Amino acid sequence: MTDVPTGHATEAPGRMVRLVATVAAALAVVVPAGATTAPELPLQQCTITGGIAALCGRFDVPENRARPGGRSISLRVAVIPARDRPRARDPLVYLAGGPGGSAVDAIAAMLPALGGINLHRDVVLVDQRGTGGSKHLVCPRPGKLAPTEAAVTGYVRSCLASLAADPRQYTTIPAMDDLAAVVRALGYTKVNLYGGSYGATAAQYFLAQHPKLVRTAILDGATLLDIPIFERLAPNGERALRRILQSCATSARCARAYPRARHEAFEMIARLRRTPVRVQGTLIDAPTAAGLLQLLSLTPGGAAEIPWIAHSAVGGDWRPLAVELDRAGATADEASRNVMYMSIVCNEPWARWRPGRVAVAARGTFLAERAVVDARMVAAGCKGVPKIAQPAWSRARVRSSAPVLFVVGGNDPQDPLSHVTRASRELPNSRTIVVPGAGHGAVQLGCLPRLARAFVERGTARGLDTRCAGAYEPPEFVVP
Repeated sequence: MTDVPTGHATEAPGRMVRLVATVAAALAVVVPAGATTAPELPLQQCTITGGIAALCGRFDVPENRARPGGRSISLRVAVIPARDRPRARDPLVYLAGGPGGSAVDAIAAMLPALGGINLHRDVVLVDQRGTGGSKHLVCPRPGKLAPTEAAVTGYVRSCLASLAADPRQYTTIPAMDDLAAVVRALGYTKVNLYGGSYGATAAQYFLAQHPKLVRTAILDGATLLDIPIFERLAPNGERALRRILQSCATSARCARAYPRARHEAFEMIARLRRTPVRVQGTLIDAPTAAGLLQLLSLTPGGAAEIPWIAHSAVGGDWRPLAVELDRAGATADEASRNVMYMSIVCNEPWARWRPGRVAVAARGTFLAERAVVDARMVAAGCKGVPKIAQPAWSRARVRSSAPVLFVVGGNDPQDPLSHVTRASRELPNSRTIVVPGAGHGAVQLGCLPRLARAFVERGTARGLDTRCAGAYEPPEFVVP
């Protein structure tokens, strides 16, 4: 909740009256416009990240539902009220990516894309247990941790043992039960889901666990639950990078600047395999550079920098690469220490990351070394993570008759079109939109915000004219 200034006795009576009115308004319990029953979750006026006016509250849930009298988790909840009338009774529920993202903090970047839906519908935000304002659990920075599997296992075990929490309870299933409880406590009987990346995975869990609550779902950058996304990162990344470089080669402006654009990124990796370079005190090797190329290819803006970075490196100027590595470091650091991320990756079937499978799939790709190192370190970390049994349904594709709209980036290096092919077998009311030139997450691009709004308003993808998605033009490649 926003801070309310404290009044002083010397203030003029008029100002004191206004201050009292402000305090009273801030403390008033507000009923969400779309609620159909009296809410059990009191909300107060607040301002969330990005200066967005909202209604906020806390909702307590048991950490372990099998022990309702045990430790509890206080969930941070926010509702962005619909901006206009008539107001629909079914809100949009935003599911953050990661795993590890905060829905409340992330919505500022996504609200422009979802603003059309917010016109007549509330937007419900719940920080998933273990993230944001809902008992955020992050292991401390390891300091000078030896880059060995044994050291990683020891670090994870030590961290988890020090927590006043059971890591086994910070997986997707209890989190989606939390979300359903919040939705009901707010008085809603139906919701529309939007999930991007891991949020799209969480949305599939919600569909399986609480099917009667779902009116529609938009899955942006999704992979179906029976596909081992992490084991396919290297070949998917290779395919996306080659498409990006091909786009440069077919662009007159980019091709003039980088006539060997199809090859220079791979030549850069090959050089680093032979001899790592030191730039401003930082040693850059092939796995590090490959990981950055994969990260840049996630967004059209990042992809636009790749030919320039590779061309500069092949020409002997490694500074552009070093600058981007420095920018990427902080985000990757916290994500790798997130306890909820560890518990999900080490327990849930869709997130399996077997080093042997990774090595076979990665062979011959620019990510070969990086993929194998990551898989081994994840496997080592998972030795220190307590395990909890997962239901059989979490190993298969979710079945639902709810209308589902898949949004796929044509150059997505993580969740490509192949990860949602034949989705209509289990999701007969689903439809897939491919956005050419887009990366990982595309609902904010081109005409997609309009299509997303139309889909939710109609409650079906039937008759939705999606041809405008093919007209999206990514930003021009960087040419200094």
